[in-house]
Amino acid sequence: MEAQSFTDSLFVYNRIKTNQIPVGEITIGGNSPIRIQSMTTTNTNNTEESVAQAIRIIEAGGDVVRLTTQGRAEAENIRNIHDMLRSQGYLTPIVADVHFNPNAALIAAANVEKVRINPGNFTGERKLFDASANNITDEEWQATIVAHLKPLVDICLQNNTTLRIGVNHGSLSDRIMAKYGDTPEGMVASCTEYIKALESLNFHNIVISIKSSNTRVMVQTVRQLMATMRHNGNVYPLHLGVTEAGSDTEGRIKSAAGIGALLIDGIGDTIRVSLTEAPEAEVPVAIQLAEYIQSKHGHTPIAPADDSSYSPFEYNKRQTHNVGHIGGQNKPATSTELSAYQHITKEQIAQATQPSLVELRYNELTDETLLALQQNNNVAIVGVPATTNPTAELRAMTLWLNQHNIDAPFVAKLSYTDAKAETFQLKAAADAGLLFIDGLIDGLILENPYATPLLINETELQIMQATNVRFERAEFISCPACGRTLYNIQLATQKIKQTFGHLKGLKIAVMGCIVNGIGEMADADYGYVGAGPGKISLYKGKQQIKRALPESEAISELIEIIKTDGLWTEKS
Repeated sequence: MEAQSFTDSLFVYNRIKTNQIPVGEITIGGNSPIRIQSMTTTNTNNTEESVAQAIRIIEAGGDVVRLTTQGRAEAENIRNIHDMLRSQGYLTPIVADVHFNPNAALIAAANVEKVRINPGNFTGERKLFDASANNITDEEWQATIVAHLKPLVDICLQNNTTLRIGVNHGSLSDRIMAKYGDTPEGMVASCTEYIKALESLNFHNIVISIKSSNTRVMVQTVRQLMATMRHNGNVYPLHLGVTEAGSDTEGRIKSAAGIGALLIDGIGDTIRVSLTEAPEAEVPVAIQLAEYIQSKHGHTPIAPADDSSYSPFEYNKRQTHNVGHIGGQNKPATSTELSAYQHITKEQIAQATQPSLVELRYNELTDETLLALQQNNNVAIVGVPATTNPTAELRAMTLWLNQHNIDAPFVAKLSYTDAKAETFQLKAAADAGLLFIDGLIDGLILENPYATPLLINETELQIMQATNVRFERAEFISCPACGRTLYNIQLATQKIKQTFGHLKGLKIAVMGCIVNGIGEMADADYGYVGAGPGKISLYKGKQQIKRALPESEAISELIEIIKTDGLWTEKS
């Protein structure tokens, strides 16, 4: 795939035009605004609690409300939730979230405006596919998908119901895993074969989501899907989200880094910021993120650069030489670590005799500067953007350097004037996320007169951790909970973060249930997964170590497992 096949431009912010799809009283895609979603955490069989929480989501600014729909009972009761909301004057579209149970989807499709199905578990593939024998051809399986989807499509056509094809990194089918492995290519294949099946049934009211808790995987996969749809000539609206992003600052920064990296290139028609918090808390974060990215529209033009060195579909760190502890194989540097370096002007580049930093704007990358950088390996570049689209501008600068065979380390400098810490962090993560996800920069300098040095340093480190380029603390993958969650995951997540947060580099997943649990824990060291009311199962990687423990014992048991593995240290 060509570097720009997934977007209209690498250098101009402009939303990609997708098919405009009706979802009840609203539309998604086309000329519609970016729609904001959240999902209830209530039991879908409890009408009053579900309606109350849906109203809180709507009044916070949510455009779409999703409810888990595990079985027939939930699928039938979602009609009561829908009708009660309408009786109170709320016309917001309702989405039924279905896993494993096609019958639930058939019932729900007549009761709501949209149904989400997961190709990884909708067709019962785990029961039909023998990975060792590879006993199903692509043609045979395509026919199986069509046969499973036709009854659902018929009901959707009768009721003007839209379908979301929702592929999750954590729940790819056995057949896809056997053929592609746990890869972006497999996720795209899982999605596109369902698109093909629906189109063969003359059904086109489709919205797509393709998600991961790993921001790098999420961004690369969505780009591949967008490039594939553009190549095929039918571009459906995309719903964006980083699954199991977590809570608090970490969850917001991780979501902004992943979602922002796609929004900046014009991808995304509807978004959800998945936080392990009350669902209405997700909505203002998503609104702020969407508004910030869209404010870049009409920015000062950025001169295009040769994109032949750009690698948007796989991670390839830009090759640079060492300047002190910057560049090369060194971990990305923070502003605190860079403060010890000598700062020079562009006129002093050729004469620098010790590791130095030079601040340059894009228009200062002249032939004279180029020659000086080629002659002196003691200088790292600090890119200073001049437009309101710093991500595209700094990307252009790195591509220009590659084009001219300049392998000097490149540090991004981003400046803000937001007094509110959350706003500052959200903007910084949205702007810097892509640059780290694509391996373009060797360090980050954030500036904000209202932020303390500690806040700036913490924000820089958290952006690096969210984009998988530097780990300075334990990482937590935690889902936002839904009606399938049968324990207090918000409280459990806080306790787990307090207990294990000091274990640098360790990755722990906190999952509400098994639907996405094992898969989303694919690259986690340990998993804490809901197994029933007040019951927790513990995992090491994908292997279950303890099954259905009382919740009161689970954290202590996890400590003992980590100690046995020799990875426990006491807090300093």
